[in-house]
Amino acid sequence: MKAVKATGKINTVGQLSLDYPIKGTLPSSVRVIIVWEETETEVNEFWQQISEYQQHPLRSAEQLQQELKQSLTEAGYDSREKIIDLVQDIKREISQERQQKQ
Repeated sequence: MKAVKATGKINTVGQLSLDYPIKGTLPSSVRVIIVWEETETEVNEFWQQISEYQQHPLRSAEQLQQELKQSLTEAGYDSREKIIDLVQDIKREISQERQQKQ
């Protein structure tokens, strides 16, 4: 996996366009991480959400397990094999990120 840092804009319908083409690339699917500056309002909303979250009672391990299973199933990970593949993909990505940092 390769990583390229670029800038761009998101239009009114949520589509991303880069400010300039990335040389040496071919048409392909990509993963995108979008980073933008937070406004003071967004920061305040974040802390408000944290404060509200702290008021909720803790969930039991059984509740967490059930919610995780439901979320995985809804995301298409409905078998042991698919979940194992997901975990292996995540491990590969973590390994690649560590190698890139070295």
